[in-house]
Amino acid sequence: MTTTVPSMEETIKQLRDKAPWCKVCVGGAVLTDEYAQMIGADFYGKDAMETVKYAQKIFSE
Repeated sequence: MTTTVPSMEETIKQLRDKAPWCKVCVGGAVLTDEYAQMIGADFYGKDAMETVKYAQKIFSE
């Protein structure tokens, strides 16, 4: 997974340009909340269950 980290920022930029309504979640052991904020992600999840809870929250709004 660490090989994907450098391309995440560019991917998020592309998503913001082409699908600005899209929510972007990143996470896992190789990332931090600070890094997620720095690259423009909407949410950092430390694990899959935390991300599922976030998804449930945003889809219920």
